Amino acid sequence: MKQMGKFAVILLAGCALGAGVVQGLRAQAGKAPAYAIAAVEVTDPPAYQAYLSKAIDSLKPYNAHIIVRAKPDLKEGASAQGNIVITSFDSLADAEKWYNTPPYKDLIAERQKSAKTRFYIVEGVPQ
Repeated sequence: MKQMGKFAVILLAGCALGAGVVQGLRAQAGKAPAYAIAAVEVTDPPAYQAYLSKAIDSLKPYNAHIIVRAKPDLKEGASAQGNIVITSFDSLADAEKWYNTPPYKDLIAERQKSAKTRFYIVEGVPQ
């Protein structure tokens, strides 16, 4: 009978662990990513390159990545001048924190001096 008791405890522990893992996976699956989107028309290329290298470094603590940096292929509406840059973040909170705290917050003025930009942060669709 002692063997059955041990088996029951192991079985219950396994079920509890499995339920915890499933809950964690479900929580991650419903997480919404966020994106920083910028339309960038560079007016001072050397200054913009200096800004860009620092801006890319500022993304690392947030596990963020530039996923688009290209001239758009216009299909409708007014043409964007320059490139579109899209950076992905794990969450809206991460994107907002990145934008509003150093070191990136201190770089905004550099970007504004070296390029004409329109800058947005948007929440994505939960994955």
